[in-house]
Amino acid sequence: MKIAVLGTGFGAYHTELYAKMKEAECVTVWGRREEKLRELREKFHVRTTTDMEEIWNDNTIDLVDICLPNHLHRETAVRALHAGKHVFIETPVAESAEDAEAIMDAARQYNLRAFVNLFLRFEYPYEYLWEVVRDNRLGKLKELQVKRQTPPWWGNLDSAHIGLNLMIHDMDFVTRLLGEADSLSACCLDVRKQQSVVTACLRYRDSRALIRGASAMPQAYPFSVGYEALLECGVIRYYEDGYSDGSVDTKLELFRDKKREKIPLPQSNCYEKALRHVLQCIREDQPSCLDIAEAVRTLRAALNLNRELTN
Repeated sequence: MKIAVLGTGFGAYHTELYAKMKEAECVTVWGRREEKLRELREKFHVRTTTDMEEIWNDNTIDLVDICLPNHLHRETAVRALHAGKHVFIETPVAESAEDAEAIMDAARQYNLRAFVNLFLRFEYPYEYLWEVVRDNRLGKLKELQVKRQTPPWWGNLDSAHIGLNLMIHDMDFVTRLLGEADSLSACCLDVRKQQSVVTACLRYRDSRALIRGASAMPQAYPFSVGYEALLECGVIRYYEDGYSDGSVDTKLELFRDKKREKIPLPQSNCYEKALRHVLQCIREDQPSCLDIAEAVRTLRAALNLNRELTN
């Protein structure tokens, strides 16, 4: 399969992952900075271009992987679909529901696939809880507490931006497990410029979810994610703390009334798994949990959170 990657920021990481895959026969990277493109050519033996028209006019390209700023997602995705190419879009799919629906409509119009990088769906601890709830192994999920806390490493994550650019991943996790919430409330504290702390509560008829997102942690603090899920017959607890020196502390545990069980965590890369999944779905015409319809639902939930935080 022949792939075009748009962008040399996070797109460089996607390029690195494609370089490992036999399925990715040829990769072309578009970017504005020649020095960055030269680095990618030398390191991963990819083709590069500074002319996006080359991408649209190349009839051999099957998939366009869009790693551009959020406000460019609609324009480039619709253009790629119009040019006869499937698209894979970084999260969030767009900045508005209208833009996301325009991409979805274009995919339907041209009978092509649009995927969105909802990568937590391929992160094992999150997959594990999803399967437990889906298969009703421990009864109904009654309460879910989720966290995503980081030092100020990711640009502007103040109250107007943290919902779409950080907490959207956890909103996807919650809405996939529990569906659309009956009600949502949230409070936010802007601690410093472009740094905030948010607590959101999603209420359902017989359950609830609490999400904490924070971008105001000290520089020495880890990038910290995790959840605690209270089910009718047990509790599942997960955390991962990733430090700036590369060290990681992580654990996944299951608690029952008379038993505590440590769940082994396989070594895997959720981003790589997501990309391989997309290529397989295109090649074999399979349904996908990364379909844009899933991402539109997640985007709506994140936009509801944003409105709650900025009103």
